[in-house]
Amino acid sequence: MSEKSDATKLLEVKNICKSFYGNKVLDDVSFDLKYGEVLGLIGQNGAGKSTLVKILTGVYRLDSGNVKIEGEAVDLFDINIANEKGIALVFQELSITLNMTVAENIFIKNEPTKAFGLVDRKRLNEKAQDLISRFDVNIKADDMVSKLSIGERQIVEILKAIAKKPKVLILDEPTSSLEEAEINILYNFIEELIKNNLSIIYISHHMSEIFRIVDRVLVLRDGKQVGMFNRDETNMNDLIKIMINQDIVAHFGGSNDKNVSSETIFETKNLTKKSRFKDINITVNKGEILGITGIVGCGKSELCQSIYGVTRTDEGEMYLEGKKVSINNPSDAKKRGIIFLPQNRKLEGLFLDDSVANNSIVCILPKVSNRGFLDKKKITDITKKYVNKLGIKIHAHSQQIRFLSGGNQQKVLVTKCIAAEPKILIAMDPTRGIDIGAKADIHKILHELAQKGLAIIMVTAELDELMNMCDRIAVMNDGILIKTFSRKQFDIGQLLLAMHQSIN
Repeated sequence: MSEKSDATKLLEVKNICKSFYGNKVLDDVSFDLKYGEVLGLIGQNGAGKSTLVKILTGVYRLDSGNVKIEGEAVDLFDINIANEKGIALVFQELSITLNMTVAENIFIKNEPTKAFGLVDRKRLNEKAQDLISRFDVNIKADDMVSKLSIGERQIVEILKAIAKKPKVLILDEPTSSLEEAEINILYNFIEELIKNNLSIIYISHHMSEIFRIVDRVLVLRDGKQVGMFNRDETNMNDLIKIMINQDIVAHFGGSNDKNVSSETIFETKNLTKKSRFKDINITVNKGEILGITGIVGCGKSELCQSIYGVTRTDEGEMYLEGKKVSINNPSDAKKRGIIFLPQNRKLEGLFLDDSVANNSIVCILPKVSNRGFLDKKKITDITKKYVNKLGIKIHAHSQQIRFLSGGNQQKVLVTKCIAAEPKILIAMDPTRGIDIGAKADIHKILHELAQKGLAIIMVTAELDELMNMCDRIAVMNDGILIKTFSRKQFDIGQLLLAMHQSIN
């Protein structure tokens, strides 16, 4: 990391407390942030990270305690005030608009104007390019965002926040959708921010990132501050133990060794979609977890969307339980016992303004109905079953999804899918953006379901997760299935080689 220019405290948070419905979600949290410092904020979902960030950005009012910026006490009573005082947040889910240019996104609602209030496009592009040129990134002001990679879009999101001239930038899981090469670009970009004396609060569930990017780490657990550590004075295992309050081996526990059935439940033959993937031949056995991975653009997402009927294939065949099937849309897939767990829970998976209970039963409405009317007892029984099974932390079954932590939202999404008791579950990044405890809970339930015969196709770029979870891993590159590894062949180096293999 770069040498810090000043030891003066930029931000001071003292004795912050916050409760909802009598439940204390932040209890006496205190910390400071220096100029040009990167402070890591970690903890399990439900630890209080989101609530703390929402207090700092003016979404929530604190119950007690105080916040100082450059020694001045501030009342961050709404988002605009927080921005004026120099605090900006970059959300995990990107909020940029794809059919607009980089410049239009960066200065949205703050465009320079000329006569009659018309946008001064020349000045807009100049301002944006001036901002971009401060950093070593290959982006131009007039680029269409839809043409950029996911990593470049993430940088545009950060530039959009920087345009507000913040003193403190909060990055919430900035690498959750990025591949390794894009992560390196982002880290270089963050280094540029630090050189400009910007201070950063960095939230991540990836411990490798914490030890690569931060100076100090603040650990929250159950709303309390349980540790503040210099990066060089701690290690990954110690932080995880503190975060989950138990030994990491005991927390994950269990063995991946299991006997997978030899009965093939699903098979593709020469499945092809032009410009996306070609001649894909995979099999999935009953009770097997098959991983599919590859770098961005390899075709893994498009393949799974085609299996689920979201998009149509051009050639090839699919077989379910030995019989050739046509899956023309998601309804066909569901009727045949195939359920899709989407990558983005907020945009594609959940009804955020609806309740935990209603989200849990959305795929099984006939099962919880009686003569055309929803049966409240059946809904309660099913919701209670999965809330207990997955350890979902809620106040009530009627609680709105949007007020749950990311990990608990993801568990509700898993509930929605597995309540349908499918034959095949296609799980796209099933633990994306959640903490190590919630991740372990979801891993456990997926293993249990596989042992009972559920076939799972698990798609993610996180190789450690695939090697922990899967019986086989199929690697795709440029739309081609490069190689399928059995568990005995798992080797991270070989997997990476396959992912980056040149296609002639």
